[in-house]
Amino acid sequence: MSFDAKEKSGFGAQPYELYLFQTTGLTFALTSAESPITYLTQIYAPTTITRTEAEHSNEVVSGQIKIFIPKDHALAQLLVPYLPSAPIAVTVYGSHYSDTETVVLFTGTIASARFTDQCEITCNSAQYLLQRKIPQQLYQAPCSHIFGDAGCGASLAAHTYHGLITAIDSTGMVLTIPAFASLPDSLKGGYLKYGSDFRMIVDHSGSTVKLISAVPGMHAPEPADATAGCALDFSTCAHYVRTISFLGFDLIPTVNPFNGSASVG
Repeated sequence: MSFDAKEKSGFGAQPYELYLFQTTGLTFALTSAESPITYLTQIYAPTTITRTEAEHSNEVVSGQIKIFIPKDHALAQLLVPYLPSAPIAVTVYGSHYSDTETVVLFTGTIASARFTDQCEITCNSAQYLLQRKIPQQLYQAPCSHIFGDAGCGASLAAHTYHGLITAIDSTGMVLTIPAFASLPDSLKGGYLKYGSDFRMIVDHSGSTVKLISAVPGMHAPEPADATAGCALDFSTCAHYVRTISFLGFDLIPTVNPFNGSASVG
C-alpha cells in the first residue's frame, strides 16, 4: 500500500519520520522511530524529535516548519552561539512500519534556533525563499554586482591567499597573519575561511585582519585562507581590471544641480 493510501486509511498505520540534517563536513540522521532505521544507506538514530505541520498560505510563514529536539543534543549545541556559516539542509521523510514506501515530506534549510526547555529549530522551504522581493537596478554610486559573481567577472581564486594565523586577540576577532602583510589586494570586505567556517573581514591593515565575529575553536598556529574584498567603486574596479563590468554611477553629482541644496550622491 502506498504512503498516501496508508495515511488516509487510518487502519494499522504506524508512522515514523526520518530527519536528515546536512552541512559542510557534518551529517545528523535522526528518526522519531523507537529503533534505528536504515534508508538509502544512511542509519537514522532514534531521538526525541517532533515537528509542526508545514504551513501553506499567502502569509510570510508559508512553507515554514519548526522542529523540536532536546537542547543537549549535538545538533542543538551546534546552534547555540549562532548558525554555522555553511547552510544546514533539512530533509524530512515519512513512512510506516508496515510500508515499503518512503516519501519526502519537507526540504529546506535551517533559518534560526531558539532555546527554552528544548531546542526549537525554524526551517524554511524553497517556497518560503520565493517570497523574497527581487531588487531592481538602482541609480547609485556603488556597483550593484557582487564581487566575483557572473556579472562582475573577477576570479575569486586569483584573489584568494593562504596564510598561517600566528596570534588571536582576546575577542577572537583580531588575527595576526604575517603572510597577509604585503598582499596586492585589500582583504577588507572579503572573507576568511577557517576549516569549514567563513567570516567577513571588516578591516585589514598589514598582517592584521579583523573579523565580523569570532570563529569557535579557532586557535594559533593554524592555516587559513582569505579572499579579497571590493569597495564597489570605480577605482577598485579598475584595480581588478574589471571596469567593463562596473555597474555603478560614480559620476552622480554630490549636490542637486537643480537647486544646489539637496544632496543626491
